[in-house]
Parts: sequence; structure tokens; C-alpha cells
Amino acid sequence: MIIGRVAIIPFLEGKLDSNGQLAEPEIDAIFKKWLDRHPEFREKKFHVIRAKSYQTDDGVDTILVRVTADVDGEISAYDPAEDADLYQKFLVAKSDSRRSEPQKIWIEQCDAVEKIEAEYGTEKAIGYLIGEKLLSFLEVADVRPEWRAEIPHFITRIKTIFEPWQIAQFFEIPRRLGALGHITDDEEHSFWRSKRDDSENNSEDSRNLLLFERAREWLMEDPS
Repeated sequence: MIIGRVAIIPFLEGKLDSNGQLAEPEIDAIFKKWLDRHPEFREKKFHVIRAKSYQTDDGVDTILVRVTADVDGEISAYDPAEDADLYQKFLVAKSDSRRSEPQKIWIEQCDAVEKIEAEYGTEKAIGYLIGEKLLSFLEVADVRPEWRAEIPHFITRIKTIFEPWQIAQFFEIPRRLGALGHITDDEEHSFWRSKRDDSENNSEDSRNLLLFERAREWLMEDPS
């Protein structure tokens, strides 16, 4: 079972200062200030997640970071907006006026994960992002080079949202794939498949399995 998590410090990224120098979020110092404000949560299990090679709206490579906690007791109701003053200047920009179409798409999908995880749990969130959205993205990337160029950035972002063991566990457990597999339960899934020809179902299954293996290769790749 994949343990649910709640974000206590949302995604932060580096920002260019007035001198044009990149200032990256000092997540350890920010997290210490957060703990000083919330001593009641000091014994909880937290996860500081960092990822390199993330490109900001300013077109520079930086580090993308956030802090999550295992869902347990009162912390599950915590709202990060309470302490936004600790890291306001480092929040990931919502403006997408300079982003390409595929970049806008994967960023919006990743941004949606925190809400899905909070409302439905990590299992649902990882199924949505990897089992549905990433597979669809990889399929389009087969024929559109501008989408293919965004795959490494999409993968990097996914690795900041879920921990390595959660991603590995996702690929170890047999599951339904694609949009239909993600949004339906077993009974509904069987019903809708019964309304289609076997050849259509078989073709979809083969395509999803191929994309699933590609997603595994991208996400399980050893960075060393």
C-alpha cells in the first residue's frame, strides 16, 4: 500500500535576483522555521524532496524542492497557505504565457496532483499522473517532437512529487492503465470494455503496455 502524504511546503524554485543571479530556495532553513512554528508536529515523518535540472519561467536551470509529511492525525488537515510568508518569493510561478503547449499541459497535470492526493490518496494520485497522463504524453510524443523534448522535464517533475520507492511500487503492482482504467472501478471498467469489440480492447491493451514499459524506463532510469 502506498502511504498518503500531505504537502506542508509546496513546490519552490530558484528565482533571479535584481543582479540577475539565481537564488535557490534554502529549503533546510525554511523547513527549520516551519518546525519552529509547529513544534506539535516535530515527531512526524517528513520528506524533503529535491530535483535538479528544472527550468524556470526565466529559462534557467535550478532546483525544484518541496516538503511533505506522511498523512497521520491532525497534520492531514494542515493548509500550507498558513505559512506562505516563509517562502513566498520562491513559489513556483503560475504564469504560463511563455510556455509551450506541451509544457503547459504537464505542468497543469503535475499541479493537480497535490489536490488529488489530498482528497483521494497517493494511490489515486500516482495512477492519475503516471498511469494516465504520462502514458498519454508519451503517446503524443511519438509523433510530435516538441512534446518529445519535454519528456525529461516532465519526468524530473514526477520524481519530485513521488519518492523512488513509491514509483517502483507503482510498476510492481498489476493495474488497469489509461484514462478508463484510472477513473473507473473494476465493475465499471468491465462494463465499458464489454461495449467495445475485442480487437479494439486488445489494441488498446497492447498500446498501453508498450507505453507503460516506456514510462518505467524513463522513471526507473539510474541517474548515475
